[in-house]
Amino acid sequence: MKLYLDFDGTLFNTDKFYQDYLTICLKNNIMKEEVENAKKKLFQNHLFNLDTLTNYLYKTYKLTNNFLLEINKLYQNNYLFPDVLNNLKILVQKYDLCLLTYGDTSFQKKKIESTKIENYFKKIIISETDKSKLNIDYEHSLFIDNNPKEIEKFFKKKAQVIRLRRKEDKYFKDDLSVDCLEYENLEEFVKNNFKIN
Repeated sequence: MKLYLDFDGTLFNTDKFYQDYLTICLKNNIMKEEVENAKKKLFQNHLFNLDTLTNYLYKTYKLTNNFLLEINKLYQNNYLFPDVLNNLKILVQKYDLCLLTYGDTSFQKKKIESTKIENYFKKIIISETDKSKLNIDYEHSLFIDNNPKEIEKFFKKKAQVIRLRRKEDKYFKDDLSVDCLEYENLEEFVKNNFKIN
């Protein structure tokens, strides 16, 4: 069976990554509000790309190259949740793993490459359109995601879906309108579904 794993908020701590980005901006005297305003301006009709935002801030606020170097270091830190690697090693023995993520292709690629997890996946799908409208056999696949809206769309496609409801995730407090199995993290899912020797 194919298991489609979401990336942001499921495997990758996107909220911490962005918070660390804002911290670097603040060190360079750019307030969060200014960053958010730049985001609204730049990505009203486009998918979010951190490099586009960084270049805009760099030019607008006439920052030094140190700003760019600090931002690039974010991609050298590993923002995978601590339970991910050990459990991918187990899941890859039972499933054909596919990484299914929504977002700007180059930005998603950069984040994924920074985690060095590509080898666990038979396929990596970066979609710039709705994840529930792809050429996938939804009914005979399992999906693990953190985003309630995505989960509800997968349900409409008669897919089997597991929700990862991480306490650190921005969607943690959002409830689902569908009845879905939930786990706190990947480790909990693995422990409940596999006999671990």
